[in-house]
Amino acid sequence: MAGFIKKIIGSFFPQERALFFMAIACFGISAVALAALKLERATTAIPTHGGEYVEGVVGQPAYANPVLALTEIDRSLVRLIFSNVPALAEKLEAGDRQRSWNIRLRENLTWHDGAKLTSDDVIFTIQKIQDPESRSPLALSWQGITVRRVSELEFIIQLPSPYIFFTENLNNLFVLPKHLFADIPTSNWRLSAYNLKPIGSGPYQFDSYHQQPDGFIDRYALRAIRTPSSLPPGRADTPHVAAFTMEFFRNMDEAFKAFNAGKIDGLGGVDMTLLNAIQRPYTLHAFTTPSYYAVFLNGTHNNALKEPVVRSVLSRAVDREMLVSRALEGYGLPQAGPLLESSPQATSTEVSTSTPRASSSSLSNEAQLIQELEAAGWKMTTSSEARVRFEGNASTTLKATLLVPQVPFLITTAEMLRDSWQRLGVAVTLRPTTPEEILASAIRNRDYEMLLFGNVLNPAEDLFPFWHSSQRFYPGLNIGLYNNKKADALTEEIRGESNEENRENKLAALATLITADVPAIFLYSPEYLFVTAKNVGGVQPRRIANPPERFLNAAAWYVKTARVLK
Repeated sequence: MAGFIKKIIGSFFPQERALFFMAIACFGISAVALAALKLERATTAIPTHGGEYVEGVVGQPAYANPVLALTEIDRSLVRLIFSNVPALAEKLEAGDRQRSWNIRLRENLTWHDGAKLTSDDVIFTIQKIQDPESRSPLALSWQGITVRRVSELEFIIQLPSPYIFFTENLNNLFVLPKHLFADIPTSNWRLSAYNLKPIGSGPYQFDSYHQQPDGFIDRYALRAIRTPSSLPPGRADTPHVAAFTMEFFRNMDEAFKAFNAGKIDGLGGVDMTLLNAIQRPYTLHAFTTPSYYAVFLNGTHNNALKEPVVRSVLSRAVDREMLVSRALEGYGLPQAGPLLESSPQATSTEVSTSTPRASSSSLSNEAQLIQELEAAGWKMTTSSEARVRFEGNASTTLKATLLVPQVPFLITTAEMLRDSWQRLGVAVTLRPTTPEEILASAIRNRDYEMLLFGNVLNPAEDLFPFWHSSQRFYPGLNIGLYNNKKADALTEEIRGESNEENRENKLAALATLITADVPAIFLYSPEYLFVTAKNVGGVQPRRIANPPERFLNAAAWYVKTARVLK
């Protein structure tokens, strides 16, 4: 048969022979393509275990320790390596009108080193958070709370007063291994090698890290646990990504270059104004967060800012939709008060180039606002660039200094605010300052006239830390220095109100009260932007309390897939 075919081919002219082989090749290619198409239709791609994911991070790890973790980097590592109480618990039961919690852990929980995980570890963690020598950033949220052991797996947490939002405390309680830390003096914990080589109980375990000669840690590697004891029933026993690595950079420019070169697979906290710097196809994940930015007003440092009409006019002059469109490139929501506005679903979008979202804008009635200032005695003079109000021989000029963190989108925001207020005759001087200096000095000492800063509401309905008068002084978070007895009472009542309808009504009344008093000029709630290579799957954009929470479902991320029959 082969000889017969060879004889036939040999009888062809050269041109006919070339056409024959071309036809055979086309037939072969078509057959393969058809088979591949049928296979694709008959099967579906599912995540499979394997591969490595590399996250780019600007900064350095220091304390991958649930009690000590303060920075975003450290808290991210804690969420990958350790488990929180809800992940470990078989039962979470509130009692005594939200004053107590009875919690039972699941059977057969273990640490990465094989030691048994028990209620003693949870109790130890809480006590060390409360220990002043640990200087834990969680200490305030556990003040006055006691914990009692019932059995090896069960314990009871007792609150000093009803607190309807206590589940957030539990969500943020990542458990530390007592058997490794009990014999170390708390004052020496920050010297412990376990801070960079932790033993946890979560889906990933510490593998190694690499340090440059100058001490800079440039690589931190984790590996998946085959059967994490902390994973509750119904979740996969093994994270899909076998190796989870963090590459550390000294600045965002280096991180962007690494992402564009394909050396890293993901980059979090991307400034929306820098998306155009990405030069490779990527997936953009926009997470909503319970946070907003506002301009906080300090009337004790500026008499003009004490005036209700001035505060009201400054707030109503702000075009919030325009701020979202220009300063946030559309990745956020306008914010008109202290409660978070309703938000659209968080999204993941595959893009080859950044495509900022559009937003409509609405101009404020400047003429009406100017008229209100004029009626309140604030007049323009030929010798001043700002309005002045005369009271006898004394005068007050409508000017202020706006302290703003040196962050690109916040600088843009501040410039837009300055320009809009200047059209009303209000002179605003911008004072860009590092976020570190603002936290360490301006906020600690309440040393500012106007401060552009952000609040993170966790939980979103608990406004006590930001607006109760007892929190006006450091380390309280009431940087608007708000003092209203009716508001104080509402913030306290809301914390103990178990009836949802009553709580919502009180929240609405509180928000109306704060908005009317204008202790701050609310601006917008930005989204948290996270970019990944297009082969990274399983990331689920949603509302997160803080950026490290995006890692809470990291076990579902994947970089490898396999095809199975439908």
